Amino acid sequence: MTVVSRATWPEAVASRADAPIEHLYVHMPFCRQLCPYCDFNSYAGRDAEMGPYLEALEAELEAWSPWLRAKTVFVGGGTPTHGRVDVIARQAEAIGRHVRGPQLVEWTVEANPGTLEIAKVEALMAAGVNRVSLGAQSFHPTHLATLGRAHGPADTVRAIEILRRAGMPRLSLDLILAIPGQSLGEQRADVRRVVDLSPDHVSAYVLTYEPGTAFTRAWEEGRLPGPDPDRELAHLDATAEILEAAGLERYEISNFATPGNESQHNLAYWRNADWIAVGAGGHGHVRGKRWKLEDDPARYVARVRAGDVPVSFEEEVEADARAVEHLLMGLRLAEGVDIELVRERTGVDVAVTRAQALSSLEAQGLVRRAGLRLVATPAGRNVLDTVLGLLAEPDA
Repeated sequence: MTVVSRATWPEAVASRADAPIEHLYVHMPFCRQLCPYCDFNSYAGRDAEMGPYLEALEAELEAWSPWLRAKTVFVGGGTPTHGRVDVIARQAEAIGRHVRGPQLVEWTVEANPGTLEIAKVEALMAAGVNRVSLGAQSFHPTHLATLGRAHGPADTVRAIEILRRAGMPRLSLDLILAIPGQSLGEQRADVRRVVDLSPDHVSAYVLTYEPGTAFTRAWEEGRLPGPDPDRELAHLDATAEILEAAGLERYEISNFATPGNESQHNLAYWRNADWIAVGAGGHGHVRGKRWKLEDDPARYVARVRAGDVPVSFEEEVEADARAVEHLLMGLRLAEGVDIELVRERTGVDVAVTRAQALSSLEAQGLVRRAGLRLVATPAGRNVLDTVLGLLAEPDA
C-alpha cells in the first residue's frame, strides 16, 4: 500500500473536516505483564524501546499539531503509567506541548493500581492531565488472579489515596463483570466497594472472550467456562442498580457518572465524532476515512524515523455504513442518537431507509422516538445486538 509522507498525510486527512480536530487518542503499548483476557495492542519486556518510541510519538504529534485543537485527550495502553518517573514525565510533556489551551477540557490517562506513585501523578498533573482511569477490575484476590492482574485490592486503595493526595481532579474506576467463578454476591460486593471509594465515574464492562487471547483458548479447550448471556446480564443489572442508587447515572450501557463527570472523550466516540490517533496500534477516524497504525512498536518507530506515515490499514467508509456506525454507537447512550445529525454527517436519512425496521422495533418496545432522537429502551439495551442487527441493512 502506498501512503503519502508524514509531511502531507495529516493535512490531507484533516482537510476532510470543516474545523480542527478536537479529540486525540495516544497509545502507549508497554506493560509490566500481559493479562490473559486482553486483546489490546500491548507488549511486556520491551521497556528498552520506550525512549525511541517517545521520539516517534513526538514526531507524529508535531506533524498533526497544525490541525489539532484538542478538547479531549485519552492516553491508553498498554499501561501508560508503566515505567520510570522520567519516562512518564517526558510522555506527558510531549503531549502537553501540542494540546494545552483553553479548549482542552479533559485529559485522561489510564493507570494500573500497582504502577502509581506520587511523583508520577505530579508529573502528569504538571503537564495538564486532569483525569485518571484506574483499572481496579475487582477487589477479590482470587478473581484478580484469574484475570492475571499484577495488583491486589490494597494496591487500588493505595493508588486512589495517592491520586487524591496529589489533587487529581477526576477519577474513574474500571470494573470487569462476570469473571469466571465470580458469584453474583461477589459482584455486588465489588460494586459496593467501588461506591465506598467515591469515584465520580465507573466503567463496568462484562468480560469478553476476544479471539486469540489466552482466555479464549482456555474456554475452547474446556479449562474455563464460556460466555453466558443470562449471567452477564444479571451481573450488569446488579451493578447498575447499586451504582444508580449511589448517585452515578447510567449515561451509557456500561458507564456511570455523577452529573457533569461523564467521559467527554468516550462521548466523542459514541457520538461518532472525528478523532486523531497516534502511537502503535492506534485507530483514527475523520469523516469517513478510517486508519490503523502499525501494531509493533519497533516497526512504528522505524517508519516514523523514515519520514513515512506508520499506517498499516486505511479505508473509506461508505455513507450507509457510517450511518449504521452512528446507530451502533449512539444507541448505547442514554441520550440516544440524533438521526438528523446522522443525515447531516452522512447524507443517509435512517428514518426513511430503516422505516420498517424502526416501526417494528418501536412496536416491540425496544426503541422509542424522542423528537429527533432515537433512544433504546431498557429492554432494547438488553438486546442491543439484536436491535442493531435489524438496523444494519436498509429496508428491503
